[in-house]
Amino acid sequence: MPLKRLAQMSVLCSAFFALAATAQTTTPPADPAANTTAATATPPPASPVASDAPPAETAIGGTRKEAQEELIVTGSRIRRKDLTTPAPVTVVTREQFEASGKSTIGDFLQTLPEQGNAPNFQLNTGGVNYNADGTTRINLRSLGIQRTLVLVNGRRVVPGGLGASAAVDLNTIPTEAIERVEVLKDGASAIYGSDAIAGVVNIITRRTYNGTDVGAEYGASGHADAQTFDAHVTTGRSDENTSALFSVRFFQQKASFLGDRDWAAVPLDYDYTGGGQVASGSSRTPQGTLQLANNNCNGNALCIALTSTPGWTPNTRFIRDPTSTTCGTDASGQKSCWRLFGTKAPANNNTGNDFYNFAASNYLTIPSTTIQAFSSGDVKFSNVRGYYEVSYVQRNSTQNAAPMPLNPSDFNNNFVSKDSIYNPFGEDLTTLMGRRLVEFGDRTYSEELGTFRVVTGLNGTLPKEVGPLQGWFWDASMSYGKTSGTFTTGGSFRNSLVQNAVGPSTINPATGQPVCVSKVPAAGATFDPTTIIAGCTPLNLVGGPGSIPQSQQDGLGFSGTSRSFDALYSVDLNAGGELFQLASDRAVSLAVGYEFRRQAGAQDADPIVASGDSADFNFKSTNGYYTANEAYGELSIPIMSNMPGVEQLEASAALRYVNYSTFGGNTSYKLGARYSPIRDVTLRGTYSTAFRAPNISELYLGATQNDPSATDPCGNYSNITNAATKAKVIAQCQKFGVTGANGSGDNGLQELTSNGGNPNLKAETARTFSMGVVIEPHMVRGLSVTVDYFNIKIDDAIGTIGTANILNGCFVGGNDSYCALVTRGTNGFIQVVNDVNQNIGGKRTGGVDFAVRYALPTPAGRFAFGFDGSYLSFYDNTLNLATGTQVVHGVGYYDLGALPSFKATAGLDWGLYGFTAGIFGRYVGSFKECANQGDPTTAVGGLCNQSDGTINPLSRDVGSYVTFDLHAGYALNTSVGKTSFFVGMSNVLDKNPPFIYSANLASSDPGTYDYLGRYFYGRISQRF
Repeated sequence: MPLKRLAQMSVLCSAFFALAATAQTTTPPADPAANTTAATATPPPASPVASDAPPAETAIGGTRKEAQEELIVTGSRIRRKDLTTPAPVTVVTREQFEASGKSTIGDFLQTLPEQGNAPNFQLNTGGVNYNADGTTRINLRSLGIQRTLVLVNGRRVVPGGLGASAAVDLNTIPTEAIERVEVLKDGASAIYGSDAIAGVVNIITRRTYNGTDVGAEYGASGHADAQTFDAHVTTGRSDENTSALFSVRFFQQKASFLGDRDWAAVPLDYDYTGGGQVASGSSRTPQGTLQLANNNCNGNALCIALTSTPGWTPNTRFIRDPTSTTCGTDASGQKSCWRLFGTKAPANNNTGNDFYNFAASNYLTIPSTTIQAFSSGDVKFSNVRGYYEVSYVQRNSTQNAAPMPLNPSDFNNNFVSKDSIYNPFGEDLTTLMGRRLVEFGDRTYSEELGTFRVVTGLNGTLPKEVGPLQGWFWDASMSYGKTSGTFTTGGSFRNSLVQNAVGPSTINPATGQPVCVSKVPAAGATFDPTTIIAGCTPLNLVGGPGSIPQSQQDGLGFSGTSRSFDALYSVDLNAGGELFQLASDRAVSLAVGYEFRRQAGAQDADPIVASGDSADFNFKSTNGYYTANEAYGELSIPIMSNMPGVEQLEASAALRYVNYSTFGGNTSYKLGARYSPIRDVTLRGTYSTAFRAPNISELYLGATQNDPSATDPCGNYSNITNAATKAKVIAQCQKFGVTGANGSGDNGLQELTSNGGNPNLKAETARTFSMGVVIEPHMVRGLSVTVDYFNIKIDDAIGTIGTANILNGCFVGGNDSYCALVTRGTNGFIQVVNDVNQNIGGKRTGGVDFAVRYALPTPAGRFAFGFDGSYLSFYDNTLNLATGTQVVHGVGYYDLGALPSFKATAGLDWGLYGFTAGIFGRYVGSFKECANQGDPTTAVGGLCNQSDGTINPLSRDVGSYVTFDLHAGYALNTSVGKTSFFVGMSNVLDKNPPFIYSANLASSDPGTYDYLGRYFYGRISQRF
């Protein structure tokens, strides 16, 4: 929706509510849809609450004030005057986010210790990757982005991304509209329904605002790249009966490149046998890399010379090198010289070896532009209040990858014909003839995504005519959201056109130009023009960089355009109030509600991509929907208070029934308790069941290709050291037609895999347990300490078997069901591995969260200290494979991603009059990564905790990681308003991320560490 249209809608809505309010005089209660919008989460620090109950903790810098009216806190639907529940909640204020210098609220939330392994703007893998599309998501407890529920003002938000996505893109939340964020670190399916297994992130927007705020921020890294520019205008008006707010924001982030960071400039391998770190890259080089099968070479002198190299086997690789003395001439008259791969070190983008540096031109951080607009308002009349929220976000972003690699034998059983005029070897190149097509330029992947969301509703209190329900609060709302996007790819080519282009060819004597032919004329025969293949230009894969002219590119390349959408429509009805009172100062309260939800998604693939004809990743068109009807009830039971030994004793219970059109019904419940023997100490705990319904992507995703790390057991038998295993693998490979004595010669480190949806999936179920203590000693005013234990167990977890597990199960384990998932070409190379979604196993995790807050007012200013830490005790992933149950213990290893035992953040803030300053530190603990025992000299890692229960002896330490950020500001009040200046520096010590050689990008983990290095930013704003 254009911004002009959005502005018009906002003005009309505001005018309507203002007119409706002119005859009104009463003030209804606060809006529960805003989910504690009236509760204040102050900047650091705040005074201890006057309430007898301990406050929910906040992120660095302060506690929440006592509520002045009945409100709702995240994790409960019960309205209450204090903001405490049995479940742990972390609050991030707007001031903390702005002080951090982070570009989006998602970037800030990813620094929380309990969050891990989520995609962000540093993820530039390209291709059809639903997490690498410029989105920023959150992943509580590292259980998967699909298991953290994101809400805005207590309501669900439409997913954002490339269509049929699994989770909300936090970039679609209008930044200037955010008041604070409440993070519930506990299961909450009984309160909110599906997806709330690991926790809930509830983003609270501003409600009341008077004035106009104009501001801008500029930032850049110490390398003078990744520049950001952020500008906004926010204006609002509110009084006793009406309020209206409108905000627009423009944000632009420029690119940075791996090649501009010393630590990321070159792909790296690690030799666990003692060689340490070595430069690596791709064997698909611009010069061209090949293997010769040596079918007697047909008398070709160049082929005979190369295959006469001492120690030659069909797996031996050669690289084109004009300086070599082993040369031949092709039919076009071009000289072609070759040598052994790896014997010299050409300038392949500074790898220092024969491998091609595919990282040099890749983004370190992706460029993007975002335009956001948000408006909200309300009007009060009698005991009823009408309200609305409307937002629109347009985001354009781009990823890239190195130029397309081409090896015809990798797909569709293609090969470079011996009769191609560019083939100087006299035999068909049926195994490896790899070439990096630098002439095509970088591969590009760009997204244009627009997210529209509107909410409207009524709420109020029931009148005295309803009898015992008098004073109960009710709320009825409807919401609709839609994300629409266009996904454009460039730099690839069509598979179907390759075979003719590398097939037989000759020179057309009539034009003197090379042409593709169905049959090469015999020696001395007259050229037959009827054999010319129309629309085909012979492709020179053997001629080295620059040998593919535009005419050859035009016959192969294409630009693909795909489109997608996600849509969410919901109706929410909620009511709640007091029932009766026990021996407590608060009454027993009940909340009930109903929700109808319809979620739909579709992805229309480019026709070439949908047909599987792209040499890059292909995927099928996808569409589907489901509906859900849900009903819940929640009971808060304050049992007693203000008695000897019982300052507060409260129990809570919640029950929710859901019925999905895709899998049927499910019931979840939650029990909680909170006990304060004295006002200084509070004990709390919860036990709940939870579930997660399969999302659109998991159910209906069309066949989608990717290339995970995996090695083909049939590729090179010399890598298999166990004689019995080797014999078993050879026997299995022979069933697939791999007859070579040394294997197929496929030495690739990735295998093409096709993933897809499964409409027969069951819902995931989970059990969550937490217990903790909050200490607020009245002897030390301003101090609070919280410690919480969590334990989560998920059953029937949705996922895939894994390419490596399928290949191992087939060729080592001999499992026929896994072998049926592998397709090979006539040359023995793997064409594709099919791996669709299944209820594959389970997950377990547990640990302890710590938080300390201390606020100290002094004559020299007000100081606030905060500390948050998370200790991970265990994280286990279970796969129920056809070959047996595999349990991977992830804590302290990189087997399941970055899972250190301990992560923490700490900060110190100071304020005096209009001056503020602070320091913020972040710590990520160490862990180990291990070698692939089949080949311990590559970046393809293996399990540390192996399936036989032993620990991989080939391991290395990934060191701990510490960064510090500084910020300072000054606010000046003048006759024209309040002018604020703010400056900051992130990663002050310019700390590089630690190397993780088995990670997918830049030899480290973009979801865990900062890639940019030292970063400077400054901001100015004017409040009128």
